[in-house]
Amino acid sequence: MSYEDVEVQPITLTDEIEPVSWGEPCCNYNVGCCNNGCGSQGGGWFTDAWISQGYTANFDHPADNFNTPMTFNDRADEYQMNQLYLAMGKEVDDQSCCWSLGGRVDLLYGSDYFFTMANGLELHQDGTRKWNGDGPRDSGNAALYGLAMPQLYGEIFAPIGNGLRVKFGHFYTIIGYESVMAPQNFFYSHAYTMQYGEPFTHTGILGSYTAGDNLTLHAGITNGWDNFDNINGQCSGLFGFQYANDVSSLSYSFINGKEDADGLNNRFLQSLVYTRKLGNRWTYVFQSDLGVEENGKLNAAFEPDTAFWYGINQYLFMKYTETIDLGVRLEWFRDEDNARVIAIPIEAFSQGGNYYELTLGANWKPYDFVNVRPELRYDWSNVDLLGAQGPYNDFMDKQMWTASFDVIFKF
Repeated sequence: MSYEDVEVQPITLTDEIEPVSWGEPCCNYNVGCCNNGCGSQGGGWFTDAWISQGYTANFDHPADNFNTPMTFNDRADEYQMNQLYLAMGKEVDDQSCCWSLGGRVDLLYGSDYFFTMANGLELHQDGTRKWNGDGPRDSGNAALYGLAMPQLYGEIFAPIGNGLRVKFGHFYTIIGYESVMAPQNFFYSHAYTMQYGEPFTHTGILGSYTAGDNLTLHAGITNGWDNFDNINGQCSGLFGFQYANDVSSLSYSFINGKEDADGLNNRFLQSLVYTRKLGNRWTYVFQSDLGVEENGKLNAAFEPDTAFWYGINQYLFMKYTETIDLGVRLEWFRDEDNARVIAIPIEAFSQGGNYYELTLGANWKPYDFVNVRPELRYDWSNVDLLGAQGPYNDFMDKQMWTASFDVIFKF
């Protein structure tokens, strides 16, 4: 199961460092774990870094050099350095029964910065950029390359019951299957569901409780979708669970709150992800999302109405050799009211519809620190846009072929 907060291998700087603890709380909660002592099991300082860079060939060669509506690897027929990524911090020690304090900060420089910015952090509340320059993105208002800080949080482990972890600050969402962080994804490109249907980050507080050997519960309060500041005085609830064993895993998560600037219209999103091993070589993943927003569109009479988006993603992966994995992704994403992808939710001007994509790809890992990800992708859509032939090739086609690859080097 892929969650946005990736587990990294801690690097212990010194044997003298121990997690923060107050008093002698061990035996207050679980007598059995006191035999292990405090600070003897895990935690510690870590760093993690990589560079992801690639090339996407568009068979139509669009005049503006964008693979619209594809994001992340969105530039056509040119090199992209997507991510020069650095994460550092201290892991909490959740293996003993003592209080532990940690935290994490992530910095992302590259073309992917544009898709991970948060209101109040990289952006002012009016959408203008704080420290990144101008360029060809966003109708000439945003640079191709920039800097983002998608995570900045502290974390506490409390030895309550089976263990409670609490994040406070700015962190990746728990919703969905795919991740902003390149090494956590099989494919170079992303699904429509992740690109347009889900948030990337939250700012607030999130608790995760281990309810048993296989079950983890999540609950939190945040500033909503991709907001560092609270833009409307409202908070959103973020909840979910994950049940996992050696063969399969099931996660369900949802976020609910008012996301508009005036704090009047409710937005709800739920995501279900199921993963199952099929023997020793195959893995299957199923994802289904549903989003609803009050007054998210204007109907044919130019009156506010509810907007919907939903879809199904399916992934199948095969372990071909020790160094090569093969994969396929098949997606149907319905932007019923054209509120998410093209984002012109006016029924009189355009009709929403379906987006489909089929992606074939591979991962070649000749070394532990290198991953080469080639892919071939076909997109098609029946979306009706006023004065346009379709959403692809500068709004002249209803389908698009791309062939791409990237290389990830981990440091």
